[in-house]
Amino acid sequence: MEFVNKLREKPAVKKIEKFFPAIAFLGGFAWDSITLGQMVYGSDILILLAYYTGALILVILLSAQLEHPEGWTTERLQALAEAQAKPKQNTSSATTPPKTHAPAETAVESKFKKAAALLAEKAPAKAIEAANRAAQEAKDAAAKASAQAKDAAVKAKDAASKFAKNVGYESTAIPENAIVVRHRFLDREWSETWKQRFTWAVQFCFGGLFSALVVCYFKSSGSLASFLLVILLAILLVGNEFLQKKYESFGVSLAFFCLLGTMFMNFAIPHLVHRIGFIWFFLSTLLSFGMCMFIWKISHRKKSILVAPALISILLVVAYIMNWVPPVPLVLKQKIACQNFDKATYTCDIDDPNIFQSIGLQIPSVHKVDSSEVYFLASIYAPAKLKAELEYLWYYQDPQTSKYKLTDRISSGRMTLNGGRESGFRTFTRKKNTPPGKYRVEVAYKNGAVIGSGTFEVFGEPPEDGFVRDTLR
Repeated sequence: MEFVNKLREKPAVKKIEKFFPAIAFLGGFAWDSITLGQMVYGSDILILLAYYTGALILVILLSAQLEHPEGWTTERLQALAEAQAKPKQNTSSATTPPKTHAPAETAVESKFKKAAALLAEKAPAKAIEAANRAAQEAKDAAAKASAQAKDAAVKAKDAASKFAKNVGYESTAIPENAIVVRHRFLDREWSETWKQRFTWAVQFCFGGLFSALVVCYFKSSGSLASFLLVILLAILLVGNEFLQKKYESFGVSLAFFCLLGTMFMNFAIPHLVHRIGFIWFFLSTLLSFGMCMFIWKISHRKKSILVAPALISILLVVAYIMNWVPPVPLVLKQKIACQNFDKATYTCDIDDPNIFQSIGLQIPSVHKVDSSEVYFLASIYAPAKLKAELEYLWYYQDPQTSKYKLTDRISSGRMTLNGGRESGFRTFTRKKNTPPGKYRVEVAYKNGAVIGSGTFEVFGEPPEDGFVRDTLR
């Protein structure tokens, strides 16, 4: 341990330590790249669902705010009414005498005075003294009853003050502009410590979703347009590492949650319904935005907080219509440009590749023999039971402009994909009239986004190194 501590004190090691978080991030992303995209298992969907559920709970918690810090809740008003009514019931016997006995006490005193006057006329001085004593006793009784009433009033006031202290207000008097709201769990203000914990956790959940989705969408990206969306997700994946403090803003968290929710559901729903297409992507968008509306509803925030999620949802739908969203979870596993194809074994003749073609630095070549047809074979992975119609698009590069132009769009019933095969569903297309030049063949979801493509060059003479037999796995 001492050796390690001394090693960490060296300047070079200190500089390297700064890159440890980035190394850990790249390591996790590399692991996702290896394990995901090759074949998706049910456990992978469950893990992503756990990330999504965790993010949902955390965004709800981050939506909390003290809505009416100076207002009176319904529960507080009810408790106040009970506290004010209780002293009145306890002191009714004490407070009643002053109101009902005070006039009676005056009548008694008057009666005794009249009696005294009468006795003064007819009785001796001893009787007068007795009458005066009785009048004084009546006066003392009235004074005692008045004192008891005052004492009861003081006790009632003390009880009301104690209740006001318990509910957090200095006075039990309800202001005229008091706001009456229902008590809610989210009507609170989190401490800085808890905010930091929540933002760290939501950053972790968002990072897990971003990492997996970037890999999965990259595997299904077969065109430049769809690859741009993957680049955007990758940028947000890296940016997520620096946005922990920003996630304290409920609006930022909700916008990211909407984007990730749509991307996740678009990937997960085909595994459940065994279909892909616009209707299912639209459903994914509606479900994701619906979750955002649910969070907004229970958070009692302003409607303006939904502007960003709504814009994100609209843009994603437009992107799908424009075929900019990769057709997940379809993945092009293997492709071959060849001739002399045997449909029974999915074998064909390919040019013996040179070292540069083997490592992908040079496009494959097809040297036609006589007027043989050129075949393009592809195997496409899809989850079990998933069905999707495919099509092939043939492009030819114009020698004068060097631009690829669409020459053929081929689709048929035999190109209906059936998922579940680990190596992918095997299909092929062929073209008879293939003059020498460069070609690009795209495999796409019918009338949808491109799954993958292959580029090759056709020559009109036999190859110098001969042919080799290759097999589509």
